[in-house]
Order: sequence, then structure tokens, then C-alpha cells
Amino acid sequence: MHRFPLLIFDLDGTLINSFPGILLGLNLALEDFDLAPVDLDWVYQHVGWGARRLVAAAADNGVEPDDLLMRFRQRYREVLLENSPPFPGVDEALRHLALDHTLAIASNKPLGWVEDLVAHIGWKELMSIVAGPETVGAHKPDPKMIEHILRATGHCAAGTLLIGDMPVDAETGYNAGISVIGVTTGAASREDLLAAGCTEVLESVTDLARWTGSES
Repeated sequence: MHRFPLLIFDLDGTLINSFPGILLGLNLALEDFDLAPVDLDWVYQHVGWGARRLVAAAADNGVEPDDLLMRFRQRYREVLLENSPPFPGVDEALRHLALDHTLAIASNKPLGWVEDLVAHIGWKELMSIVAGPETVGAHKPDPKMIEHILRATGHCAAGTLLIGDMPVDAETGYNAGISVIGVTTGAASREDLLAAGCTEVLESVTDLARWTGSES
């Protein structure tokens, strides 16, 4: 049995299937600049490090990455809420976990988008705190976001578990001195997540109650 009073979740690929929305928003922005679209496999390979790095990888020599980033942010916001559903069973899992855990989100997504999604899905009351890059002026794997959540909630690193779908989450946990569980609902394989340092890899957040010993 594993007990962690504080559970910190990544968002994209962990709690929500954001990939179709990211693909749609990015391709709309690329179309606005007469650039070739990308496919879903390309998105899977480039997410996890923030919008700026995602867009810079899609830009070509004829377009300034900052211009494309501005257009992507506009276009993605138009489609964000309706194209980022929770993974099956995750809503129920979070509501069960919230009965005896403090829940938080740490995402490399812009904070405003994270807050809009959390409110739209109906998770605002479940989350003790939601943090993004603007919260601390740094992206994961910098540990500042995790450290901010620990201070805000009053929990210690030893009793905290980070749940994510990318090697960057494992690196973040290592840098912050907390344990990390990987889930395979995102862009990385089980092997990639274990190699990155995850304590364990689950198929989904829906398996977390069993792993933490929170099953009723």
C-alpha cells in the first residue's frame, strides 16, 4: 500500500486528451501562414515542453516563431474547451481520490488555459491549487512549480506524488525530490517512462486509487 497525502497531476496526456485540440489549433495557425499541416503523430512527438517549443518546431524559415506562436494561441483558444475531453473514467477517479487526498495540477500549458479547462470540465472544486509556468516563471522540469505547490498546500516532499505521461514529469519529480508515477495515456511508452525514473507506470489515472491504497 502506498500513501501520499498530496497528488500533483500533469494535465495534457495525463488527465485530458488534449492532442486533438492541439492538432486542430496548430493546423489552423499553420494554415493562416500557408504552411503545411502536421499530423497527430507529430504532435505526440513534440508536446510536453510548452507551446513555444511546440510552435518553434512547426515553423519554417519563412515564418517568425513568435508570430506563429501568437496565432497558435489565438486559434487554440478558439477550439481548446471543446476538444480537450477527460480520458474515460478520470473524472470519477479524481472525485474518489479527492475524498482522502489533496489534489493539485502542475502543467507546462499557459496558466489561463489550464484554469479555463479545469473550470469547464468541473474540476475547480477538486483542485487545491492549479499551477502553470506563469505561476513561478519556469517550466517543468524546473522544480519551482512543485515547490510552490508544496508551500501553498503545506505538504512535504516525502508525502507527495507527481503523476504524468512524459519523461519531463519524471525529471521534474527528481529535481523536486518527490516520487513520480507515469501513465501511458500520453505520448510516452511504459519503457520510456521507467527509463526516465518513474517509480511505476500505470495504464491510466483510473488505476491510481488501487496503487495508492485508496480503493474503497
